[in-house]
Amino acid sequence: MVRRIRFLRVFIVFFASLILNTTLVPPVHAAPKTLGCFDEKRFCFTLVKSASVPNYYEVTAKRHLALPLALTLYSDVLFTQSPQSHSAAKAPAGKQSPFSLSTGLAQSLVKLNKTSHANAFLDSNKPILLGYTKNPDAFWRSMRVKWTVGSINAKHDNNTRYSSPLQPVGAYPIVQGFNGSFSHTGASRYALDFAAPIGTPVLAARGGVVVDIKSDSNQGGDTPEYAKYANYVVILHNDGTTGEYYHLKYQGVVVARGQPVQKGQLIGYTGNTGFSSLPHLHFGIYLARYHGGYQSVPFKLEED
Repeated sequence: MVRRIRFLRVFIVFFASLILNTTLVPPVHAAPKTLGCFDEKRFCFTLVKSASVPNYYEVTAKRHLALPLALTLYSDVLFTQSPQSHSAAKAPAGKQSPFSLSTGLAQSLVKLNKTSHANAFLDSNKPILLGYTKNPDAFWRSMRVKWTVGSINAKHDNNTRYSSPLQPVGAYPIVQGFNGSFSHTGASRYALDFAAPIGTPVLAARGGVVVDIKSDSNQGGDTPEYAKYANYVVILHNDGTTGEYYHLKYQGVVVARGQPVQKGQLIGYTGNTGFSSLPHLHFGIYLARYHGGYQSVPFKLEED
């Protein structure tokens, strides 16, 4: 027992001498994340230290695929400038929001207000300032984003006539039309469902540029939870609207994002994926909206 106590004392003294003779190195903190990309790098968010708002990072969005989209960014730690930013105006005493702050910069005043979201329409390759954040880690933890491809400023050309996406005309009956009670309601009220065997060729009803595709799903069912499994092709038209072709078969897309297509060109094959009770093609014309939303518009086929 005495030997063990002596050994322990010697060990403690030796360990203490190591501590006293060791130079303590401060911990190295990892640099904050400054870049986050989505949808196969269709667009990215960047955080850069602000030159105009001390101790804050500017949050910008930039598209990396030359196709338009409307996006909404959500975050618990996002601030935006108020309309009176860079002015000497001050809120009345006692009226300042608990979620706003002001920072003096030379002769100016920058006022930031906490916000739940910020919208951006990415129609060029230039970055768009969405707001500011002080804590990059908290920003990335809390952020969410929703987006819709297409132009937020689209105006449908009502004089346009669309060819039937399934040929020959009349061989594939319309089993659900505008305002159909099964699923053509709300934002999707203006759409047509053509019954067709799996593998029927789908043709572009109008020319444009392919802006979105999905073909990796083999799941489908007659309840709404299956909607996310639909395979599709989305084509941007020259008036900013999109023509959308849904429920294509697994690996049933034959075009690529960014590819120009002509009216009547083969773009895929029908299937039964997504929210679908029978093999068919869902076709509609849509306008992009923020918050991941969309709005269908009425249209006419050449055969009408």
